[in-house]
Amino acid sequence: MKLITLWRLQRRLRELQDAYYRGDEAVIGEYFRTLEAARSVLLPAVRGERGAKRRMRGLHLGSGDHHISRWLNIDRDVTMPVDAVADLTLSLPFRSESIDLIHSEDFIEHIDEAQGKLVLRECHRVLRAGGVMRLLTPDLRSIVDEIYIRRNPHHLRWCSIYLEANDPCAALNMHMRMSGSHRFIYDEEHLTELLREIGFYVRRVRYNWSTLPQLRFLDLRDFGLNLLLESVKR
Repeated sequence: MKLITLWRLQRRLRELQDAYYRGDEAVIGEYFRTLEAARSVLLPAVRGERGAKRRMRGLHLGSGDHHISRWLNIDRDVTMPVDAVADLTLSLPFRSESIDLIHSEDFIEHIDEAQGKLVLRECHRVLRAGGVMRLLTPDLRSIVDEIYIRRNPHHLRWCSIYLEANDPCAALNMHMRMSGSHRFIYDEEHLTELLREIGFYVRRVRYNWSTLPQLRFLDLRDFGLNLLLESVKR
């Protein structure tokens, strides 16, 4: 029954993704709720009985309006539903080796590369040995290939609706810059090398899938233009 329920929720998530990509922003709230429902089925709430296994401590960095229950949701925007307000480009306000899991989606591309390196080093510092960081960010290679070289009409239509970009040149520029909010776009090779230099083992993963149940059903976007990596602290 649990597997059937998860399959139905996964199917609904895909339907909502497709609706949003067609231009229906009204589905965003239901998408958040469906993710939460899937996590609740996969990971029932810990009741806190004596002797129960310690619950993993997770940070959600650059959380925006996506609040993940039982995680510490952190953003510098005080208007968002956060658990803590912090400028992540300065430091993470946590002790070294005090965190088990980190999740961040569509954040690192909004800061420059030097700040990105600082954030990733801070993530490595606060993670326990064997801790895992799940990182989602636009994929430079996919953007160039799908939007500019192949001129995929599916993506160009989305760019026209959301970015007011009506040809491949404008669409590529908007994806790279997002009216100035994007500062540095990574490809897999560049980001993987950076993470390895900091001290992570790196693996590419699929949308809303992980070997760790705690890292499943967290992702917001799967339009074929994102890079999804999990990095394990050595």
